[in-house]
Amino acid sequence: MWTVSDLLQNFFTHKDFLPPADRMPGTLFTPLHLVFAAVLATAVVLLAVALSKKSEQTIRRVFTVLWALAVVLEVVKITWETLTGRAVEFNWTGILPLYPCSIFMYAMPFAIWGKGDVRFAACGYVCSLGLLGGAINFVYPANILDNYACLSFAGFHTFFYHGTLVFCALTMLLSGYHRYTGITRARQLLLPAVPFLVMSLAANAVNFTVGADYMFFKLESFIFAPLGAALPTAVCVMVVYLAYLFIHALPHLPSYVANRRQNR
Repeated sequence: MWTVSDLLQNFFTHKDFLPPADRMPGTLFTPLHLVFAAVLATAVVLLAVALSKKSEQTIRRVFTVLWALAVVLEVVKITWETLTGRAVEFNWTGILPLYPCSIFMYAMPFAIWGKGDVRFAACGYVCSLGLLGGAINFVYPANILDNYACLSFAGFHTFFYHGTLVFCALTMLLSGYHRYTGITRARQLLLPAVPFLVMSLAANAVNFTVGADYMFFKLESFIFAPLGAALPTAVCVMVVYLAYLFIHALPHLPSYVANRRQNR
């Protein structure tokens, strides 16, 4: 059984050379993981509350730094994962940043420097699908902590990345940088889905070229696999598109309904 000292000494060790998860502390839902996640979650909430009280200029500066770190660490993670395993190879079907939470890297520049509908669309993604995906992967990082401990480079990366996503979303909502209110037109319900729709073109191009399941469009991954096995691929893609559109619109829908009723 490994100790915390062993984890720190093997912080950058690839999963190919690590012992099974049940022989390491800090893997999924072990005491070390739960304590680690609880401390980080508390820090994320407290820091978001503190930053939300600052000026928009300060908020944008912090967002810029976090976005830049997220992009750099993503490149480092992909390079590390590719070069440090038993086989030096690029995993086209799983390592590309084409997942729902990956949109954060592409949307944040528009949330930071964009104006009008462009900024609303980017912030809308961060505060809907981004917030949901970040929270799920922060609370249940099964795809990482099934093989790594939280005290590892892979563990650090997933907690930093998804914690950053949640932090940015909370800061936007608490500060008024983005609001779910003031939705008077149906097109405003669709704007938050624009970053996802653009990303979906690249994801599906790769999915149907190399046989991947980025953004879960084929419903072949995780808990979605039984559904994907029972439905034609075209139906799976349509179902997933509709689900994503609903997720983006849902937080903004109450405002739209209330405004429609008021106008009547």
